Amino acid sequence: MGSYYSRLFGGPFAGHDETHLRELSARMKDIPQNRRGRPRRGDLAPSGFVYLGQFLDHDLTRDETRLEHASTDPERTKNLNAPRLNLESLYGGGPKKSPDLYDLSESGSETFLLGNTKALPQKRIPSTPADFCRRNGRPLLADHRNDQHLILAQLHVVFLQVHNRVVDYLKRGAVSAEALPGETIFETTRRLVVWHYQWIVRNEFLKWFVLPEILTDIERNGPRFFKPVPGEEIRVLPIEFTQAAFRFGHSMVQPQYEINRWVGLIRLSDLVRKTRPNEPGEPLLADKVVDWDRFTRTWGGNANFAENIDTLISEDMFNLPAAAMPIFSKTPPPPLPEMTLLRGSRIGLPSGQETCRAAGLQPLADAQIGFDDEGNEFLRDRGLNEKTPLWYYLLREAEVLGIRRFRGGECLGPLGSRIVAEVLLGVMNADPEHYLNVDPNWRPVTVVFGRSNELQRIDSLRKFVAFAKDRQPL
Repeated sequence: MGSYYSRLFGGPFAGHDETHLRELSARMKDIPQNRRGRPRRGDLAPSGFVYLGQFLDHDLTRDETRLEHASTDPERTKNLNAPRLNLESLYGGGPKKSPDLYDLSESGSETFLLGNTKALPQKRIPSTPADFCRRNGRPLLADHRNDQHLILAQLHVVFLQVHNRVVDYLKRGAVSAEALPGETIFETTRRLVVWHYQWIVRNEFLKWFVLPEILTDIERNGPRFFKPVPGEEIRVLPIEFTQAAFRFGHSMVQPQYEINRWVGLIRLSDLVRKTRPNEPGEPLLADKVVDWDRFTRTWGGNANFAENIDTLISEDMFNLPAAAMPIFSKTPPPPLPEMTLLRGSRIGLPSGQETCRAAGLQPLADAQIGFDDEGNEFLRDRGLNEKTPLWYYLLREAEVLGIRRFRGGECLGPLGSRIVAEVLLGVMNADPEHYLNVDPNWRPVTVVFGRSNELQRIDSLRKFVAFAKDRQPL
């Protein structure tokens, strides 16, 4: 099922000089001359939530319009996904419409096909079912964007594994979950996996990245701008969300990650290549399986905490391969930040200041738009201080006003928080199959897994990924 896009604050608005946008993009590269003394603080949200955000984005929206064909009329721009958090990117059309994804040997209890990793005897690392199943060298998955890099691919595998484990638990009666009338085991499993995913987005993801006072206001007083009718499925997503506000995660990407105990730190550029080992179509090497505890841990010396939300983007994000950026026809494609700025201008996004005024918020002061005097001079010389591209503005707003506990950059600022929270909560509230619309009293299930013989409620991303691997959450 497809849908379209919309605008929250009118328009289209006049674009920017594209030479200026390319210059601005170059200044966003996280290199010493651009950082200019800004401290690097990798102690915010666990990076698992950054990649859950990318996974979530692929679930909500799929716009294959090439950059050179970007339209200022969002209502004519096709979203190939339904704007729902329903794991369409995982399940595809289900066993009947997407049979290649499934083991169909037991009708009504279908599980996902999984591939085995390539064992490494010299390292004493065995093969495990922690890879995509492949056919003719091509991974079998509903949305091939989820194979863009190792971390995202491994998160997709986690969801496949959770589904298969829930099927097993239901067949053994090891989880207390009542089926809705007429549901098969597969349908009950899909509903439970989707509901746990929705729970994590609502109760964890948003709390990491949205100002708490904004969440409280929306919960108490309802949305101000994005107002779908609860229980009535929506058909549009606002471009202020899809093309600007929900791209905040780009600034939280670390230049390198510690994926497990075997391989140490791996640069982001290598993670894109590690998804496709040695030769295309070969299974993933066993020492490249992601240890999700390292991406969901909220304490200790975690090397994988996300970067601040700010106007600096990891250097490797400027050199992504063409396969990761299919909406641009040139090879090599432009840097991702440049493409984001160009696209926002070409589709007529409002500036940050125009959006603030439409939302009834006070824009950042002129002197706050740049990090320092030199940055402010650069912006003023190009007229970008008074008409700042929305994506850049929201990143800078987060850096200045996104204070969740101690300092700026911990979460989105007031405008970014408002857009992201209203859209994600609105999408969920409008979904007639969302757990709050089907059973408002529902809570995540409690099951026995891992080393413990105790019941554990799967109410967090940390427990969700631990359940997938049958490991004790630390």
